[in-house]
Amino acid sequence: ITLILAGYDTTASAMSWGFYWIHQNPLVREKLLQELDTLGDSPDPMSIYQLPYLTAVCNETLRIYPVTMFSFPRVVQESVELLGHPLEPGTVLLPSIYLTHHREDLYPQPKQFKPERFIERQFSPYEFLPFGGGVRRCIGQALAQFEIKLVFATVLSRYDLALVDQRPEKPQRRGFNLAPSSGVKMVITGRRARQEFFS
Repeated sequence: ITLILAGYDTTASAMSWGFYWIHQNPLVREKLLQELDTLGDSPDPMSIYQLPYLTAVCNETLRIYPVTMFSFPRVVQESVELLGHPLEPGTVLLPSIYLTHHREDLYPQPKQFKPERFIERQFSPYEFLPFGGGVRRCIGQALAQFEIKLVFATVLSRYDLALVDQRPEKPQRRGFNLAPSSGVKMVITGRRARQEFFS
């Protein structure tokens, strides 16, 4: 039941955002394709999963518009002070993934899609939490990340795609998800041949 309710639409929304951002940013697309081309014609899935720039693109996709805006609620068990705010037992806290991912002090220019930030810096689980955090984080985290990377690598390696609409995509809530409002319509413009790079 969990995979049907929480694992299907969330991953599809994340992939839609990823295809949108990759094709909105030609330099990101070019760099990603160069990395994918280093793997050869029949790459091992684990080799795909470990690609650093692909990982950075996926992380930045999940940062800029996290699929869910909030983590699961937490209930204060004993009196505590958090950042100068006294919290009493029974207080319900709702951590905002979206607001955390858009903090200027953590992510300069947070509205810009910049995968390099995940290569230049390692973020803590309190700074980057697209799957929630602690013992209540999404149980499908590893599967979702694996699936997203394999789909991106497979599709982008084989096909040239283009966005149908070049207007900026806007997020829209669909139940618990933060999905692209137009659905990110794309067309295949041709088949893609792997580029050979020589050093």
